Amino acid sequence: MRRAVSVKLLLSNLNSNKSKALTKYYATQTETTDYTLDAKEYLDFKRQLRFNNVPHKDGHTCLHLECRLCAARNTKDLQSERGVSKGQGQVARWAYVNKRTGTVVCANCEVKTSLSQILPAYQLTPPAGYQRLSQRQPLITSSYNNLTSVSQEACDLLAIKGLKATQLNAIGAQLEPEEQLLVFQLRNAAQHVVGEKVLHLTGDRHEETIIHKDATNSGLLMHGSGKQKAVLVSNVMDFIVLATQNIETHSIVCLPFELKMLPQECLPGLEVFKELIFWLHYDASHSWDAARTFAQKLEDKRCLLIRPTETEPSPHLAQRRRLNLRHILAKAQPVRHRSITTFNEMRNDILSELQNIEKVNGVKWKRFPVLNKLLKGHRRGELTILTGPTGSGKTTFMSEYSLDLAVQGVSTLWGSFEIRNTRLASTLLRQYVGYPLDDKLNEFSHWATEFERIPLFFMTFHGQQPLKPVLEAIEHASYVHDVQHVIIDNLQFMMGVSSYRGDKFWEQDSIIAAFRSFATKHNVHVTLVMHPRKERQEDELTTSSVFGTAKATQEADNVLIIQDKRLTSVRGKKYLQIAKNRYSGDLGIMPLEFDKDALSYSTTVQSAKRRREKEKPM
Repeated sequence: MRRAVSVKLLLSNLNSNKSKALTKYYATQTETTDYTLDAKEYLDFKRQLRFNNVPHKDGHTCLHLECRLCAARNTKDLQSERGVSKGQGQVARWAYVNKRTGTVVCANCEVKTSLSQILPAYQLTPPAGYQRLSQRQPLITSSYNNLTSVSQEACDLLAIKGLKATQLNAIGAQLEPEEQLLVFQLRNAAQHVVGEKVLHLTGDRHEETIIHKDATNSGLLMHGSGKQKAVLVSNVMDFIVLATQNIETHSIVCLPFELKMLPQECLPGLEVFKELIFWLHYDASHSWDAARTFAQKLEDKRCLLIRPTETEPSPHLAQRRRLNLRHILAKAQPVRHRSITTFNEMRNDILSELQNIEKVNGVKWKRFPVLNKLLKGHRRGELTILTGPTGSGKTTFMSEYSLDLAVQGVSTLWGSFEIRNTRLASTLLRQYVGYPLDDKLNEFSHWATEFERIPLFFMTFHGQQPLKPVLEAIEHASYVHDVQHVIIDNLQFMMGVSSYRGDKFWEQDSIIAAFRSFATKHNVHVTLVMHPRKERQEDELTTSSVFGTAKATQEADNVLIIQDKRLTSVRGKKYLQIAKNRYSGDLGIMPLEFDKDALSYSTTVQSAKRRREKEKPM
C-alpha cells in the first residue's frame, strides 16, 4: 500500500477537472518506490540467485545481478543504438537492486521496478526465466537543435582564468550560440544519455537548469572513467574547474539536482568508486548538512568530506583565489568518525561552522521574523514539540510554519492523523495564495501549478496508527525523497494501537525516543504536535503541561507552546511561547494575530495585505 503521496496528487482532489493529469504525473514518480526491502527478503533473494547460478555481487548501495529484463541482449547493437563511444567503457548487462528500498533499475533497458515484481524472472533458470516487463524508453534527443563546439569567446564568458575552449570541448561541453548556453549530457550507469545539464553563460550567477527525458530517470555528469576515486561537486562551475585540472587520481562527478536531492537512480553510476569525496558549494542554509545526508545514502564509510572554510572553499572559489586545488583535495576527512574522537579531528568542522555561522543557524523564516531572533533558524537533526489547548490553532500554525520553510526548499513530509490530507493541502494552498479560491476558481489552475513546485509530501495514514509503519514510511521518504522536515500531527494518535499493552506513559516515552533517534541518525528535523494534559483555563501552560512524563520535553531541542488567554480575560491575547531552546537558549514570545481570509498568523503577510488594500483605487 502506498504510504506517502506528493502534493501533486492532493491538489488533484481539490479540482476534479485536473485530477487525471496530476495523478498521471504522480504515478510516474512513485509507482515503483513503495516497496521496502527487509533483511530476510534480501537474504532469501540472494540464496535464490545462488541456487539458479545467476551472476551477482554485492555493491556499496546495490546488489548487482544479471539483468533478465533487457529487451536487447546484444551489447554491441545496444552501444551503437545509444551512441556510446569506445572511450566510455563496455556496457555491462547489470541490474541494480537498491538494498534499502528494493527498487530495481537496469541502466541498459532503462526499466525501473520493484524486487517483488521481478522475483518470478529469477526463480526459473534461463531462458524461461527471462522476462520483459516494459518497453525501453525512446531515445533522447537534445532539446537544442543547433549545438556546436564551444568557441573561445563563449569560454571567456565564464571568467575562469586560463580556461581554453579546447578544454571545455574535451569534457563534453556543447554550445547553444543563440541563447548562449553550455550543454552537458547526463548519463546513467550504462552511459546512456538520460538528460542534459545547462549552464547559462549570461548573467553574473551563471544559473543552471536540468532537463530529464522522463520523471523516473536521472543521470550524472561525469568526467574520467576507470578510476576508483571520485570527487562529487554540486554545480557545473565547480565541475568545469576540476575536470580541466587533469587530476589523474579522481573522476569528477556533478550531482544532477545540486544539493536538493540525490535520486536513487543515480546510485548505480557511483557503485564503481571505492572512495567518494564531497567538495560542495553551500549556497543555502537548508543544504548545509546535505553532504552527511547523501553520505548515509552512499554508504558513509567510503565517503570523505571537505568542509568549506576560508582556506578550503568550493573549487570555483578556490581557483579564483589561486589556491592549490590538489592540496585542498588531500585534506578531505572521513564523514563517519569512530566511536571516540579528538578535538584535533573535529577542529576543521568547528572552524567551518564558525566561518559559516549564519548557514549553521539554519533556514530563516520569512513569515515569522520573531522566530529568527529567538530560535536563530530551522536546523536539521533536531526534535521540536508544539503544544497548545484544544482548538487553539496548532495545526493551522504548523501548516504555515512548515510552508514557510518548504517554499525555501526544505523538503517536508506531513503525517496528519487528525485531518485528512485533502483538507490539509487546501489549507496550505490558501496560506500560500493569501486568500480563499472558492469564488475565484478560474485562478485555481495557476496557483496549483505554482504550488506543485514546493517539495511537500503527505503520509496517507489517518486515525490511530502503530509506530512501526509510520517510521518505515518516514525512513523511506528520507531516503528516496531526501526529506528534511517531518511533522507528526499528532502524537497521541500513535498510542493505544501498538504492541505496548501496559502503561500508556511508557508507550509514549518509547515513541518519543524512536523519533529522537530517527532525527539524530538521519539528520532530519522532526516536529511533534502534542496535546497538553488537562489544566485550568486560567493557568498558563508550561513545559510540565505536555501530556505524559518529563521525557518528551527532556528529549526535545525546542518546545513551542500556544498560549490562548482570549477566553479567560477581556484583554487576553494569543501568543506563541518559546519555552525551550537548546541551540541558543533564547526564550520569549511571539504574538499571534489571525487573518481568517489567508488562514495566516504571519505579521509580514498581514502587513503586505494592508498595503495592497491601501494602494487599491477608491
